[in-house]
Amino acid sequence: MDLRPVPSGSEHVGDGPQGMNATGPEAHSDVPPARGWSLTVTLLLGVAGMLDFIDRFVFSTANDAIKHDLHLSDATVGLLGGTAFALLYGVMILPFALISDRGFAARMASIGIALWSVATALMGRTHGSAAMATTRVCVGLGQAAFSPSSAALNAAYSTPAKRSTSFAISYGVSYLGYIIGLAGGGYLVEHIGWRATFAAVGLAGVPVAILMLLFVREPRIPRAAQDGESWLTLLANRPLRDLLLYGVTSQVVSYGVTLWGVSFYMRSFGLTAGQAGTWFGLGIGIASVVGTFIGGPIADRVARRTGFGGAMRFVFWAYLVSQPFQIVQVLTHSLDLSLTMLVLSATISAFCTGPIYGAIPSIVPAHRRAAAVGLYALLANAIGIGLGPPLFGWISDMLTPHFGINALRMSLLVAAILSFWPAVHLFQLQRRFRG
Repeated sequence: MDLRPVPSGSEHVGDGPQGMNATGPEAHSDVPPARGWSLTVTLLLGVAGMLDFIDRFVFSTANDAIKHDLHLSDATVGLLGGTAFALLYGVMILPFALISDRGFAARMASIGIALWSVATALMGRTHGSAAMATTRVCVGLGQAAFSPSSAALNAAYSTPAKRSTSFAISYGVSYLGYIIGLAGGGYLVEHIGWRATFAAVGLAGVPVAILMLLFVREPRIPRAAQDGESWLTLLANRPLRDLLLYGVTSQVVSYGVTLWGVSFYMRSFGLTAGQAGTWFGLGIGIASVVGTFIGGPIADRVARRTGFGGAMRFVFWAYLVSQPFQIVQVLTHSLDLSLTMLVLSATISAFCTGPIYGAIPSIVPAHRRAAAVGLYALLANAIGIGLGPPLFGWISDMLTPHFGINALRMSLLVAAILSFWPAVHLFQLQRRFRG
């Protein structure tokens, strides 16, 4: 397989998908742009991302089984599922991103996939919280290598005019991991146990790591505009700062709700792990896939007509409209209504996925794409994963004396209310690009 042409990026700080920046149209490049984008690379990155989601979220289907087998509290399970994962993820993601920006993106992606896959498989061999925490740390380390490098590859193999669509395809395929990790994971945990489940889903990633290493060519990286330029200059980029604040606030809620979602349906509606994993996984998974595939092309179409600011306004309104459904989802005592609200919220909020991830490499220089995505992942994903699950697990523990089995429901209600905060930062972002 020869994935030519070897891609290269060209956008400078402030460029949007149509070469729009905060002050008006501006397009200039220091290397020729890539000729379109390779669907093969996009799909392979999507499959790898799907395995990322499977290995990351299959843990949530085993929450209660792990809790009972290892005699842990909700807060401790949250620490294992979230904080342990985030430890080296947060520390190493920027160094890995800087390595990727120096022409090693494909190799970093391959190494990351292999590491988190083996670590997930070994998780099933642990017999204590310390050993499990160690494997979760290694899962986070592998995904820290993959996250910025995969985004840099996706951006390098796409053009600005189709970048939201490219990221939507990649993330749409990735979100199939919700279905497999949550629905399939719940079924496997119920029928073969959580230990065998971790081994099965972990080893599935090794062949993908080999394909990535052998067949994806490294993109050409343009010479930095200024010798010795630091990645810290990214912090002067105001639109990027808005995206970072949106990412942090939204992912704290998102990861908390996702990790505790299966347990919520088990405790509040009396479902088994298999039933809860299936309904929650299918609901959020299918909705995320459909919403992502819809949102990316719409954002690209809006950007062609009204510029980058129009695409960001579309993102703001999509996110804002999706949030009230979460409140109904956790408050209702009707399983059918709760699942309906879950699907509506997840579908509409997923409209934002392609445009948001496509915007990050579009508003920074090409030689800082991985660093920008790494910074976003560090602040959004590391803080989101590290803080969200234990935070809402702790709130559940604190509310248990007052609400009993409904304590987790009340904890997720707090999460639903907090989910309006990220909309403030999206509003600020779209205002910066008004003509």
